[in-house]
Amino acid sequence: MPIVVQPPVVTMLVVLSAWLIHAVLGPWQPIVSVSVLGGVLVALGFSCMMWARILFTSRNTTLFVGRPSSQLVCDGPFRWSRNPMYVGVLVFLMGLALWVGTWPFYMAVPSTFLFLNFFHIPREERLLRESFGEQYLTYSKDVRQWL
Repeated sequence: MPIVVQPPVVTMLVVLSAWLIHAVLGPWQPIVSVSVLGGVLVALGFSCMMWARILFTSRNTTLFVGRPSSQLVCDGPFRWSRNPMYVGVLVFLMGLALWVGTWPFYMAVPSTFLFLNFFHIPREERLLRESFGEQYLTYSKDVRQWL
């Protein structure tokens, strides 16, 4: 089955949905709102995503799920996580939730995690196993899927 919607689009749709629910069905009372910590997490998550993206583009390998990768990137944030871009997305979303502090934004975090963990990542890992074989199997034994 082809991948029609890439993870960045999914993330934008989740954030847009949270914002629409927040705006249309609100006003919402903040659950926990820690703006400074939220801002730090937004910046940290974005930085992690960009670091991983820069590594991909510097190696001339694809960022698009479903397209064959030209090489396996195992350094930088990929030393600690096989999915640092997705870790960055979740940290970013958690920061946004802490910043805004309402249910719609908090729900964006687990819904995005579930989508990535059970839909996108299994496909990506299957493609990487097919492309890189034993090299990817060794890497996936040494590096955790998330953190």
